[in-house]
Amino acid sequence: MASTNNNPLHKRQGQYTKREYAKKLFDILYKKPLSRRMAATKMGFPDQTYMVTQLVYDWIEQGKAQVIGAIKCNRSGRFVGAITTNPDLFKAKNDNQLTLF
Repeated sequence: MASTNNNPLHKRQGQYTKREYAKKLFDILYKKPLSRRMAATKMGFPDQTYMVTQLVYDWIEQGKAQVIGAIKCNRSGRFVGAITTNPDLFKAKNDNQLTLF
């Protein structure tokens, strides 16, 4: 008789967790600024940009990521926002609006 393991953690042990996925995406964007589509491709989801969009949006809102310029996307051929999680590459945040004039 074969033994069965009814522990739900046993079934998910080898699956990719959201936390590990977020860490990998964070590291990819830390090493080199990329577009969302290029980051999704590097993660292994070439036609699934939605896999990274929500995480990147949340990080930008929290200040953990920033759009630092525009790059030409090697997938679409368009100029798109370059996103990084490396704080050394962040643009200086200017809260004083009077310095604009």
